[in-house]
Amino acid sequence: MIIAMPEITINKIGFVAMIVSLFAKKYHYIEPVAYQYLRRYGGDKLLVDNYGYLHTQDYEQVVDDLGEYCRRQGGTL
Repeated sequence: MIIAMPEITINKIGFVAMIVSLFAKKYHYIEPVAYQYLRRYGGDKLLVDNYGYLHTQDYEQVVDDLGEYCRRQGGTL
């Protein structure tokens, strides 16, 4: 059975995956650990909730802003 997903959902998944990968690379994590870190400090929710704006921004800036957001939530990079 094939389930059709709305295009916006597919785009969000791709965007989050790309940002997690870039975040992992910048902060020297493996991707699953980077995702766990983002999830712990709300970074995953920030990406999904603000997709409409964030996907139009420079990805390096999104990663930097995401790191800062997580630090403000108690994270240590």
